[in-house]
Amino acid sequence: MANTTFDTTRATGAPNRPARDPISGRIRDAFVYVTDGAKVADAIDAVRSARVPTGQAACVFVIDAQGRYKGFARLSALLRADAESTVNAFIDGRDLAVPLDIEQEAAARRLQLRDVPLLPVVNAKFEMIGVLTFDDAMDILEQETTDDIMFKAGVGDVFNTDDHIRSERLTQGPIWYTVRVRIMFLMVTLAGGLIVGGLIDQFEDVLGAVIALAIFIPLVMDMGGNVGTQSSTIFARGFALGHVTMQDFWRKSFAREAAVGLVMAVGIALVAGTVAYFWQGLPNDIPQLGIVVGVALFTSVFTAACLGFLMPYVMVKMGIDHAPGADPFITTIKDFTGLLVYFLMASWLIGIDLDVDDTAMMHDAPYATVALVNTSVD
Repeated sequence: MANTTFDTTRATGAPNRPARDPISGRIRDAFVYVTDGAKVADAIDAVRSARVPTGQAACVFVIDAQGRYKGFARLSALLRADAESTVNAFIDGRDLAVPLDIEQEAAARRLQLRDVPLLPVVNAKFEMIGVLTFDDAMDILEQETTDDIMFKAGVGDVFNTDDHIRSERLTQGPIWYTVRVRIMFLMVTLAGGLIVGGLIDQFEDVLGAVIALAIFIPLVMDMGGNVGTQSSTIFARGFALGHVTMQDFWRKSFAREAAVGLVMAVGIALVAGTVAYFWQGLPNDIPQLGIVVGVALFTSVFTAACLGFLMPYVMVKMGIDHAPGADPFITTIKDFTGLLVYFLMASWLIGIDLDVDDTAMMHDAPYATVALVNTSVD
């Protein structure tokens, strides 16, 4: 006997770790089903008599006597089949069902990847209790993608992640709401900038000895920043689309991004190092500057590429939304690392002696004597 609905109150079993947005709030309990072993004619009659929207009649689900999900048969296949044959011959998607407590984005992504019009949802007893429609799945993905984009832009609501951010609240809502949402990300960036500023301050004498070093500081910082943003954006998009998974992250995703970062770092370092050599190195009699710039850029670019995948991965594993938090940390770490290598390489290759003059120390002089030693070999 065919029917169209199940009693959703039969759904039991709470998840060990509740999802932030479970699919239970988006499923529809009206769907077409027949019991295992029913004839094709019975399935078609069930579709004709079912009071469900047209889109929800594209599949006829098959259950056993206890209501457990067994698979589905496409209506198009049933219409071309012999009316006296059984639906068992046309069953597909035996592994398609998802649990009631799954995240709605994961369920929507599964429906999209499997290319089916309806996604069956089951409870802890594997009893079918509802379906996720294709239209609802697309709405979920659009909503989640919008949230990720706004978080990445630094305008996501970190105080209430259950509320989906809408642009009208940011453009037409209370000013203090917009300030509150945006200031948190700016404060993280501010703290990172102060840390990097402190590093530059520690190498003030190096900059004073070789003024040309200051010319390439923005290059080292900005190039790494762009690479880090590219990598984190690729991770966010790949993770949302299911192309980046936690199961094979190290073997496939991270290894590939590290290889890409390595190639880019070598290419950028060679170009920038050559330019630095001919532009500022030779005219100022410091040919080692090309090596300093090249090595620093290699470090900054490669580090940023790896962090662009590694930081979001760590946040996902910790259960933290990676979209709003990854970029500030990536920027701070790659800036600090790149500039540290830059100044250390400059001190070593160019030969800057940072010893403090004894006489100056005796008279409490505020300035140190910096000696520039030419270490180049004639």
